[in-house]
Amino acid sequence: MATFDVEYDLVSIGGGGSGKMAAYIAAKEGGLKTALLEKCPETGGSSVFAEGQAAFESSEQKARKVPPTPGMHYPTRAEGYKRYIDYSHKRANPEVARMQAYETAETIDIMKSLGIVYTDVTIYAYEQPTELNSFHRPDGLGAHMQEVLLQATVDAGVDIFTSTAAKELIVEDGKVVGVVAEDADGNTIRIGAKAVVLAGGGFGGNLDMVKENSRFAKNAEHLIYMGPEGNTGDTIQMALAIGADTWEMLPLMIIPVAKGKTLVAHINGGGSQPVLWVNKTGQRYYDEHVALSFADAGNVIASQPDGRSYSIIDQDTVQHLIDDGSDIGLGDFIPYHGKLTGLQTELDEAIAEGEMTWKSDSVADLAKQIGLDPEVFQATVDQYNEFAAKGDDPLFFKDAKYLRPVKTAPFYAIEMRAAILVSTGALHVNGSMQVISVDGQPIAGLYAAGMDAGGLFGDTYNLDVPGSANGFAHASGRVAARHAIKAIKG
Repeated sequence: MATFDVEYDLVSIGGGGSGKMAAYIAAKEGGLKTALLEKCPETGGSSVFAEGQAAFESSEQKARKVPPTPGMHYPTRAEGYKRYIDYSHKRANPEVARMQAYETAETIDIMKSLGIVYTDVTIYAYEQPTELNSFHRPDGLGAHMQEVLLQATVDAGVDIFTSTAAKELIVEDGKVVGVVAEDADGNTIRIGAKAVVLAGGGFGGNLDMVKENSRFAKNAEHLIYMGPEGNTGDTIQMALAIGADTWEMLPLMIIPVAKGKTLVAHINGGGSQPVLWVNKTGQRYYDEHVALSFADAGNVIASQPDGRSYSIIDQDTVQHLIDDGSDIGLGDFIPYHGKLTGLQTELDEAIAEGEMTWKSDSVADLAKQIGLDPEVFQATVDQYNEFAAKGDDPLFFKDAKYLRPVKTAPFYAIEMRAAILVSTGALHVNGSMQVISVDGQPIAGLYAAGMDAGGLFGDTYNLDVPGSANGFAHASGRVAARHAIKAIKG
């Protein structure tokens, strides 16, 4: 018989959106004695960085009736479900996709009841014809949402322990009955629980797990990690240690980023545009229009030799981005058609400091500075300028309006890498967020939510349904808690 230092009805491991939502529902709706463990000094998780969340047939969509984008409509639950299934090439778990389609709308109502105001329900990447209008943007974005949810969790009576890392699941007679944790002073605590929700945010910050599980093993060391430091897959490893199964550990949510820069930096916005992209061979390698979807663009760049790409722009394009604005948007990081007024300053500063950005009045010299073959690079630029002049790209069939020539000196090159925001494949769960064992049966007392729960994606994060990860985090945390409430109360 297991012995404990302290006992709870439910323990939620991880202080992100999914972990807080699970704890809040367990305490508020179920009246359960609930604890939340967060190994970092503060709660937050990836949801702090999210801009919006996906939902289908929500009260906000119904009130607005039609999206702001002409000719588009708000998606039904059926459309959302089918898009996850189809986009994943049938590799998504139907139970999980169905949960997402049905449960995300209630999250909007819960957050509204806590004081969140939704300013927009739209798409993420304008001019992306396949994108669903599922993106619910809250006032204050994800950071404010998490502040509000944290306060609600505290008000519901949840005991929150920060700087407290879960180390091991305690199993008795095939059922999870508690957690071994370690506090900031290194003290071991045995916590009893009738249900445990794993909400550790995935493994994006664990290079070894990225190498082992993602499809970018070859270039993993060249990827940049930009997510919370605590997302290192500990909770997933704990579940695997007691016989849990996985579901599509491949996908990562990755985004192009100028090396050493933040997502809101204008130099990052300039490098993310559908301008001329070359890899270390000095040649084009893709239709740069892929920049419209950061997830797809991240996949493309991460697959290049050494995971590197160089965005090539001339002075005319720099001025265009400053005066006319961004040709594409990166959500609220780089607004669609937002003027990149700081681009020239940031370029000059990066060049002066030697930060993977180069400038020259000569294409051949620019190649030498980067370390590319000057003849190959010159031929690439000449060919691209020829395509731009004709308005036709027979190599990659890029839309003519994005064929901006590289002809007015000085010329610039910005090194772009793929940055991991979060992993999006993990443990096998059913529609109630119960973790499934390698034998195909639910592990009693164990749930996974957010990016610790797999099944919504195939090999790529689905930006066709913007806000998916954040919507999934909150819905899955709530669904896990409600199932646990029923199980505990009989």
